[in-house]
Amino acid sequence: MFLLPRLKNFTRSNSPARKLFSPKSNSFSSTPHDDGFFKHEMDELKTYYPLMVQDLTDAISQYKQFPGLLERFPVLMDYTVTHDDPYFLSSAVLPLYFYKAVEESDKLTEENIKRACLMSWAYRTLETSQIIVDDILDKSEVRYNKPAWYKKDGVSMELTILDSHYLATGAYMVLTKRLAGHPCCLDILDLYAEEMFVMIIAQYMDIKKLDLKDFQKLVRHRFDKALYVFNGSARSGLYLANVRDRETHDCMKKFSVPMSRFFQVQNDFSGVFEEESKFQNSCPDIVNGRNSWLVTTALKMANPAQRKVIEENYGNGDAESARKVMQVYEDLKLKDVHDRRTEEFLGEMREIVENFPERIPKQPFHDIVRQLALNKLYS
Repeated sequence: MFLLPRLKNFTRSNSPARKLFSPKSNSFSSTPHDDGFFKHEMDELKTYYPLMVQDLTDAISQYKQFPGLLERFPVLMDYTVTHDDPYFLSSAVLPLYFYKAVEESDKLTEENIKRACLMSWAYRTLETSQIIVDDILDKSEVRYNKPAWYKKDGVSMELTILDSHYLATGAYMVLTKRLAGHPCCLDILDLYAEEMFVMIIAQYMDIKKLDLKDFQKLVRHRFDKALYVFNGSARSGLYLANVRDRETHDCMKKFSVPMSRFFQVQNDFSGVFEEESKFQNSCPDIVNGRNSWLVTTALKMANPAQRKVIEENYGNGDAESARKVMQVYEDLKLKDVHDRRTEEFLGEMREIVENFPERIPKQPFHDIVRQLALNKLYS
């Protein structure tokens, strides 16, 4: 039930902007980016990942008399936190991306990039602490194309729970250490804590079986589970660049909230319609009866016979029932509905970005909107 983010690379405010998106149109035409949308961010994150691991290892070094303790946590980090594919690292690449987008060019020093990377890795580590528990709640066997942490040989359920707490508390310790003295340190800590809290609340929807009649009124809260992806990332980038005025953060919320919600739409759509996606291929939302953009849209559009098929088969837990629901989705042409919603999204976001305060460079935000609309943030 946990998000698997999907995004990719950009241009700095101090370097020539990639003309990926024309703010005067909603065009889907694009220039190929073989290096990947987040290539530079991934390179920078990889440079400072060992320092993140060292910070967390140092935090427990006073307990080195416990056999295997110091050796255990680098293994935990390498298995659950980091990855070579930016698809699985949106909570790390996005804060760094947005920081670089809004920071003044003369302040993009090596030291400031290092601090931004460590802040980003801390955010990713916070997300991971919840993913570990989420896999237990979901009884998920696989995460990132390998056994979920609690399913790994030699990892007990008891240790998994402690590992989750270690990552969460350790991330906050790294933040307080690496952002010490920064004027917005407490703002970032408060923002990240709030995003994690909202994520936990949203997860209740996935572990509580809901009636289909409740889906429509609760779908917005389903989308809230994705708020951390863009809202926490974009606004922490502002704070790290010492942008803390209310007006700018309110404008950023107008950008980040619909971005996060459309991110969830893309997740829901890809999990069902992308045959070779990095999602499971068994339509888990349909099989497990989860609320999603697809089912709520289908319920609004369906005739009585189609609605009956959904009501009788959604969440039954078997592939045959899922195929019947999928046929309704096909009959309703939900792919076309998704395409129209994407066009609307592009127009809405273009207007929002164009109304940003003068202080905020617009092109990097136009670029990332376009990549999300194309569902190619990470390709």
